[in-house]
Amino acid sequence: MQSVRDADLKNKRVFLRVDFNVPIKDGKITDNNRIRQAIPTIRLLIDKKAKIIIGTHIGRPEGKFGQEFSTIPVAEELAKLLNQKVEATDHVLSPVILEKVNLMRPGDIILLGNLRFHPEEETNSDTFARELAKYADAYVNDAFAVSHRANASVEAITEFLPSYSGLLMESEMTSLDLLVNNPEHPFVLIIGGAKVKDKAGLLLKLAEKADSVLIGGAVANTFLAARGDNLSKSLVDVEMIEKCKEIVVKFGDKIHLPLDFEKEETEGGNFNVKDIGPKTREEYISKINEGKCIFWNGNMGYTEDERFRAGTLAITEAMVKNPNTKVIAGGDTVGFVDENGMREGFSFVSTGGGAAMEYLAGETLPGIEALNKASL
Repeated sequence: MQSVRDADLKNKRVFLRVDFNVPIKDGKITDNNRIRQAIPTIRLLIDKKAKIIIGTHIGRPEGKFGQEFSTIPVAEELAKLLNQKVEATDHVLSPVILEKVNLMRPGDIILLGNLRFHPEEETNSDTFARELAKYADAYVNDAFAVSHRANASVEAITEFLPSYSGLLMESEMTSLDLLVNNPEHPFVLIIGGAKVKDKAGLLLKLAEKADSVLIGGAVANTFLAARGDNLSKSLVDVEMIEKCKEIVVKFGDKIHLPLDFEKEETEGGNFNVKDIGPKTREEYISKINEGKCIFWNGNMGYTEDERFRAGTLAITEAMVKNPNTKVIAGGDTVGFVDENGMREGFSFVSTGGGAAMEYLAGETLPGIEALNKASL
C-alpha cells in the first residue's frame, strides 16, 4: 500500500475520500470529530501543494437529492477548522465542477456534494468511478470507516488513478494491527452492545490473544441464555445461542459474564436486563486495572436511559485511569466517551464501527484491498 506521505503531488489534483458522515441538526453539525480526524491528511496535501477535491457521503439519501443530506454545512465547518476557504457545492458530477477544478490553484479545496445522491456510488459503478476520476490526477483514501463498503469512490476509483492511503487510514490500521498481532499482556477484551452476530468474528479472533474477555450489554444476555439462565423479557439474540456456547467452550475461563444486573421490572413479574450490576463492575474494573493493552467495543448497558449508564461509565473511568494502551471502537461507545469528555484518556479512538469489527475479525475490506492492489 502506497502512502500519501511518499507521493509527489505538487500541482496535482487529488481526489480525497473522507468520511464526513457527521450528525447534522437544523443545518448545524453537532459533532465534528470525523472532520477533525481528517485534518492532518488535508494539511499534508496543502503542504504538498496539491489541489484537493474532497468526496464524502452523509446519511442514506437512497440515490436522490435531499437538503438534509447536503455537504454544504460540512464544507463550512471544514473551512472554520482549516481557517481557509472551502468551495461548497451540492453537485457531484457537473461540467461546472469540472471547470472549477481546472481553475484550482495549489492548496485550494472543493468539497463535492453527497456522493450517495448518485445510486451508482453504492453499486460500485465503474462508469461513475471513471467520471469522478476525471477530476483528479491521484486518489487518497482516508475513509477507513467506509472501507468495508465496495463503493465506487472507495474501490472502483482505484482502477483509474494512482492511489494512496491517508494518514488516518494508516493510523487506524497500525493501531488495530497491534491488537491482532502484538498486544502487550495482560490483554483485556471488553465486548458489549446489542447483537452477538456483529461481534462473533471479532470475539473468535481476539479472544485467542486475550487474557480476559469481559462481556456486557445485551451480548451478555445471549451468553447467559446459552448457559441456561432465565433472562425473562430481556433482549437475547436467539439465533446466536449456539455460537455463544461454542465461544465459551473454546475460551473457557477467559470469558467473564455479569454476576449481577440492573433490571427494569415489567408486567407479570417479568424484567429486562438493562445494565451490569455493582459486583460485575467491581470485577471488570479489577481486570481493567491489570491490563497492559485493552480493547473495548460496545456499551455495558442501555445508556440511552440515564438510569442505566453506571456500568458503561465505570468502564470508561477505569480505562481512563489505566496508563497503558487503550483502544475503543464503535459509534455508541465512542459517542458515550465523547459525551462524557473522556476521549483524551484513550490511546486511540477508531473512526470505524463496522469497518473496525470486520478488520479485527480478519475479513477483507474492499477499500484496503483496492489500495493494496493499486500499489502492485
